[in-house]
Amino acid sequence: MIIIEIIKQNDPRYPKRLLNIPDPPTCLYVKGDANLLNKPSIAIVGSRNCTDYGYKQAFKFSKGLSNKDICVISGMAIGIDTAAHQGAKNGKGKTIAVLGAGFEHIYPEQNLELYNQIIAEGGCIITEYQPEKEVDLSSFPRRNRIIAGISMGVLLIEGRVRSGSVVTAHHALKQKKEVFCIPHNLESTVGGGPNNLIKNGCNLVITVDDILEHYEFISETQEKEKVETEYDDIYKLISNVPININDICKQLKLNISEVNQKIFMLELQGLIKSLPGNEYVRV
Repeated sequence: MIIIEIIKQNDPRYPKRLLNIPDPPTCLYVKGDANLLNKPSIAIVGSRNCTDYGYKQAFKFSKGLSNKDICVISGMAIGIDTAAHQGAKNGKGKTIAVLGAGFEHIYPEQNLELYNQIIAEGGCIITEYQPEKEVDLSSFPRRNRIIAGISMGVLLIEGRVRSGSVVTAHHALKQKKEVFCIPHNLESTVGGGPNNLIKNGCNLVITVDDILEHYEFISETQEKEKVETEYDDIYKLISNVPININDICKQLKLNISEVNQKIFMLELQGLIKSLPGNEYVRV
């Protein structure tokens, strides 16, 4: 049985970004990996009654962000939220679900399996409500401020002009965070929210990189790719067959101190490992 942790504002695991909103919860009830709450993260929100196009885009963007080590946050509702959580789970990263009720009243019931999957696969589920707090639809607008508050920014896929997902976007704007929108069919009612926000100056995006370019950080995946490129000469020489450091020096015509420095960085990133006798192989 997964225990419920209570994380108060003075706990180092309490989301630091959430402390910067006007009315942060005094505590959070948490199941799963609470360390995710301070990871780089983007919220993905949208309509419960989403189109096939919207579901597909939510899944695609979420998986793309997850593959860049970005944690994806959503509200575990049906529609776009579900696609966002599923997309993140299919990527390399994790997902966080923010509930609008207590843990004894998972809503909607059809997402109970998703709820269990998120926890089992190393994700995190949080709520500001005590476990016995029943579902009350008036609680969900307040829940949305937490979704925006934990994230670095919000991606709106679909939603009516006056909808909960647009409310989440406005929370993000009030918190001085970036809001990203995927453009939508002008004849679609669920396209009104993102299209109107784009019209009023929010970021139109068509790729994951359009989102990432707004943030000055290097993800774990990007750092690994950087090391592979920067030390590509040595990395290409090291294979599944052990090679001695002296042979590396000879083939690359480098001195041993230069080679040692590059090998150290490759080991640090977990790309190679050392063997007895100053030999190295790929991981």
